[in-house]
Amino acid sequence: MTVRAIKIVIAAAVLLVLAAGCAGSGAAGPGNAGQGSSSPGASRNVAASPPAAGSATASAAPRASAAFSQCGPPDAPARPVTLHAAGGARLAAVEAGTGPRGVVLVPELGPAGKCGWWTYAAYLAARGYRVLLFDHRCAGESSCPAGAAGADLMADIRSAVSRLRRDGAARVVLMGASQGGSEVLIAGTVPPRGVTAVISLSADELTTPLASRPYQRTGEAAPPRLRLPVLFAVAAQDPYVTVQQTRHLYRAARSRSKRLVLLGPAAGHGWDMLASAAPGGVRPSLSRTVVAFLRQATA
Repeated sequence: MTVRAIKIVIAAAVLLVLAAGCAGSGAAGPGNAGQGSSSPGASRNVAASPPAAGSATASAAPRASAAFSQCGPPDAPARPVTLHAAGGARLAAVEAGTGPRGVVLVPELGPAGKCGWWTYAAYLAARGYRVLLFDHRCAGESSCPAGAAGADLMADIRSAVSRLRRDGAARVVLMGASQGGSEVLIAGTVPPRGVTAVISLSADELTTPLASRPYQRTGEAAPPRLRLPVLFAVAAQDPYVTVQQTRHLYRAARSRSKRLVLLGPAAGHGWDMLASAAPGGVRPSLSRTVVAFLRQATA
């Protein structure tokens, strides 16, 4: 064999070794697409796959929080999570804060979804609460199961509570605004384990069917079956619900501890009753009332 031929054989052998090394390097391809990748698409695909029961993924502690900016200011620490709720729904959610005191924030009806709660979630997280806000199924960034499962709002609330408890919350308060205010009244009649109280702000859609058995169907029907401590709040001249309607809910509640807060006509509706006039500004007095109620309910 000539010297030239020997060189060609050696070069071919080197190329074969390099190719074998690349094949085992974890590069993306069929069957391992996105492994080792930090692209948003890969992250979403991994998050959307439910962990196997008892797996390390299911029992692992939440990853460290980074500044969350999807919903706008403030850029406070939080972690996007995916909730796997009954009926196959995957719910887009955000968890902020740490510790054993939990709060599930149920959104108003409308396009704002979880982001409508974001500024108050950051406020509560900075005060020692572990907070979870989410998009309901068939809304926002959450998936929409077919058939009757698409309307199972109570399953979404149960999933949110389970997530907080798994992550370390020993006691959880359900807090909702507008339609969410009615939802938490209903959910509180058959409270998930660990739920200790309910906060209902400007509860409306009171006669709209929002749940099925074993729950009461409507917000109006729920209070007579409610035993948990409950805080109601409403503003005079609220365009969606009257003070008289909220008084009726308050009187009907069978809770061992209940409170009704009536605010002036400029207080707004739902989560707006907790908002500051400017980013980082002083929040209305209702905010202090809510924090005091949360402190007692999660003690």
